[in-house]
Amino acid sequence: RSGEPQLCGTQLVEALLLVCGDKGLFYQPGIVEQCCHFYCDYYDLENYCNT
Repeated sequence: RSGEPQLCGTQLVEALLLVCGDKGLFYQPGIVEQCCHFYCDYYDLENYCNT
């Protein structure tokens, strides 16, 4: 989907830290493919937070 922002590298990590806050991150394979190669919205990023 061209024209939509993609999150890669440092931008992806910073977005996750912003969304997850004190909960921390839960690394799952596929986040780079989803968020860097395609597109992640806020709710997609929330799926990578600790619960």
